[in-house]
Amino acid sequence: MSKSGFSGSILVATAVLATAIAGVTTARGSAQPAQEPQGGGPQAADTPSLQAVRTSAPIVIDGMLSEEGWGRAEATTRFTQRDPEEGAAASERTEVRVLFDNLQIYFGVVCADSNPGGIRATELRRDNNFDNDDIFEIILDTFLDRRNGYLFRINPLGTQYDETVTNEGQITNRNWDEKWDSFARITDTGWTAEIAIPFKSLRFLRADEAEEMLWGVNFHRTIKSKNEDVYWTAHNRDFDFEEVSRAGRLEGLTDIEGFRFRLKPYFTTGASKTFDNGLFQTKRLTDVGLEVAKYVITPQLTLDLTVNPDFAQADVDEAQVNLTRFSLFFPERREFFQEGAGIFDVGTGDGGFGGNSSRVLLFHSRHIGLSDSREAIPIFGGAKITGKQGAFDIGAINMQTDRFEDNAGQNFSVLRVKRNILARSYIGGIVTRNTAGAVGPYNVTGGLDANFTFLQNLNFRAFLAKSGSRGSTGRDMSGQASVEWESDRFGFTLDHVSIQENFSPPMGFVPRPNIKRTQAEASYSPRPNIRYIRQMDIQVGTEYISNQAGDLEERETDIRIQAEFESGDEIQLQASRSFERLREEFDIEGGTVIPAGDYRSNEFDISFEGYDGRAISGEVQFGIGDFYTGRQTSLEFGPRFKITSNLSIDPSYEWNRISMPDGLRFSTHEFNGSVNYAFNRRWLTRTTVQLNSQDQEWLFNFRLNYIFRPGDDIFVVYNETRNYGSGATNRLQDRAFIVKFTYSLDR
Repeated sequence: MSKSGFSGSILVATAVLATAIAGVTTARGSAQPAQEPQGGGPQAADTPSLQAVRTSAPIVIDGMLSEEGWGRAEATTRFTQRDPEEGAAASERTEVRVLFDNLQIYFGVVCADSNPGGIRATELRRDNNFDNDDIFEIILDTFLDRRNGYLFRINPLGTQYDETVTNEGQITNRNWDEKWDSFARITDTGWTAEIAIPFKSLRFLRADEAEEMLWGVNFHRTIKSKNEDVYWTAHNRDFDFEEVSRAGRLEGLTDIEGFRFRLKPYFTTGASKTFDNGLFQTKRLTDVGLEVAKYVITPQLTLDLTVNPDFAQADVDEAQVNLTRFSLFFPERREFFQEGAGIFDVGTGDGGFGGNSSRVLLFHSRHIGLSDSREAIPIFGGAKITGKQGAFDIGAINMQTDRFEDNAGQNFSVLRVKRNILARSYIGGIVTRNTAGAVGPYNVTGGLDANFTFLQNLNFRAFLAKSGSRGSTGRDMSGQASVEWESDRFGFTLDHVSIQENFSPPMGFVPRPNIKRTQAEASYSPRPNIRYIRQMDIQVGTEYISNQAGDLEERETDIRIQAEFESGDEIQLQASRSFERLREEFDIEGGTVIPAGDYRSNEFDISFEGYDGRAISGEVQFGIGDFYTGRQTSLEFGPRFKITSNLSIDPSYEWNRISMPDGLRFSTHEFNGSVNYAFNRRWLTRTTVQLNSQDQEWLFNFRLNYIFRPGDDIFVVYNETRNYGSGATNRLQDRAFIVKFTYSLDR
């Protein structure tokens, strides 16, 4: 199929789907204001509320709160400690006011500090966690469904971080980026900030012009010099900030204008030099396309389109050393997939003790447009619909790739529906379809999942899925059932996962089929009356993995003891005893073969993490233990240097030393280092160096990012990869210089 033919079919199919959904919405009547939470019970009687006040005068985002409108706005100062003294009044005064006009909502923040010299403000890079800094953050539950929200965070320099929150923080997407403005100032009495969030950056249940809208809202401030966290509501340690069911209410919003559409084309140019099949090849990299086009079908449903997208990464994946038999997991960072990404998440999470080896995801978007070796596959285009329809969360994706090497182009389709029930629960289903023509690969995977939350801390989760491929012979199902209790003092998990030998969703992530895994874990986290210690954490757990026939494959018992000090430092001791049965030999390093057989091992680790509120922080971990028939010694070292607000250095190094009984010894080295220099919040540079001894290669990446307006960038990127060692055929493997420009048109 040609690009023009595919693009036309995408647009026609999308138009038909949009018309059908819009027709359903019209037939059901216009959306009503969210006077009560959708699918939730009443909130606590002491839930605070804050009135948003309409302003007709323009608000200049300069961090000064000097406009007349701020004087008319209600100020809330009700902030309570979560740490170090739960329930105590905040040690420093915090004031928040809210204004709005037709296009934006404004937050004015005053953070008093009796020791302004102790205010930590070191980060100018957007979307950094601000681990070293004082912060103020806002979460908005714009549908008042007590499940999902938008989180916005700033530091005293006005640097921004944003993410979407799904299922009360069970899923967070920090790669989501939207347009908003902020400015902060450090003063003689603390720091102040102004934040402006356009309504078009949010999705919300729109009311009639004269009707008042209700949103959920909460605020959180961290005072780094005191290692203190204060909350507007939900300060209880049993809850996280992302749990929006405990948020307060924002009242008074009327007659606001939301998002309509956005076009974001891109242009790239550059050149690359690669070493392939013994020859150097030079390529020109000029391209143009539509990165994303967004259109609001209804106030709650958003359509995303892309044509010839540039899915080349300005970022680089972090290097990882793999001493296991299983695939590594890399996150999705591409912009097209960020809108509503949490809707599509169905699976087991991080896999417990087994990590990624026993993880299951039914849909992992990195399989679209990227090969297993993380090479870009050309994409003709795609369409996506995400959002809400009443009590339902809806997501649909269709994308078409071009030929890649000797493989035909493939079509990828996903449909996801979730139904919110009770106060904080849901049931849902997902279907994925992957096809490459009449005789090429074909797979359909379907799954049902459910999540039930009771008694504030008790959570039940389950899914059941089946994959079917052309010529499949059955034994292609997977499922999970788990129960979890998580509070500040006690926690436990009981989890069972089954993955049959032929379960293989090509758009998912399943590194290890043909297993049954049962995991149990319990924790006790007292806050002893011991000077300098804030909290202890004692965890014990066990994991048992067999194949589908019930034969033991792995078993591990684990105990961990952790102490968090009032200073913010942490120390952890961990000991484990494990058993592993290898049914086949496998290679791990330069011809080293681990033969089939049964292996028992003991491991011990000790780690220390320094408080991140200091200019120099970081972590170090040392471990010793058995490695099949040999011994393993490991060291991980990751200091963090915040030299100034402009300059930071973040090196990390992992070393593993393996000694086998036949006298063979080898070491692995993994280095990830970055130097970040920010001229200001708009001109950012990052230089990254990675070294991986397993692949015998190192990578150099330099990126200059000019944010000439929120949401639009100019990138100048230089990449170089070289190999080394006795087996290196040519030290230079590839070199590329790329310039990318995006310019979005919004309404």
